[in-house]
Amino acid sequence: MNAINVELLQQHSPWREKIHFFESIDSTNTQALQLGEAGAPEGTVIIGDEQTSGRGQFQRPWFSPPETGIWMSLLLRPMIRPEMIPALSHFAVVALYDAILKTGIVLNDLKIKEPNDLLIGKKKVAGVLVETRIGKSSFAVVGIGFNILQQETDFPPDLREKVTSLSLATRRKNINRQEIFAILLQKLHERYQQLLHEPEELDLAWKARLM
Repeated sequence: MNAINVELLQQHSPWREKIHFFESIDSTNTQALQLGEAGAPEGTVIIGDEQTSGRGQFQRPWFSPPETGIWMSLLLRPMIRPEMIPALSHFAVVALYDAILKTGIVLNDLKIKEPNDLLIGKKKVAGVLVETRIGKSSFAVVGIGFNILQQETDFPPDLREKVTSLSLATRRKNINRQEIFAILLQKLHERYQQLLHEPEELDLAWKARLM
């Protein structure tokens, strides 16, 4: 239930580019930035089963223990304009929201906290970190941290009042991480197309989900 079948994800991924999987990695965003600078194509996905130096907004650490969540980064190469940068994080957090709904999990208190955190009640369950490189070959890295299977004792004591997991919020321990991963890749692709072609619709979807 906890293991990720990368071959199956690759087979059904709408992004079509290689999924790089690491059992343990410092940060998927760091790896994605390196791949972006080396010329990797749009749609490249980096997954870490564990992050030892995961980070969120303002360089805050993101606790990323093995086999408990989704720790991933997506490399994109849109024509980056300053006004597009907020939408790069908006599309990802809306996709996270969509992915939870698609699983059939019902959470009445699931909301987006501006700009790109996903909360259940007052506790963070997922977040997005966008990092861009502007120049001759511009690109964006969209990093996602999504707590799925952690129990309360899996979190450091100082985080237990601030964060949660899908398992904790639903009181279910049998949540299928593979299924959520596959759905999330699909929803990220759908919402990215919306960002490129129907940005006003994406903005409406983001605003409708705000707390």
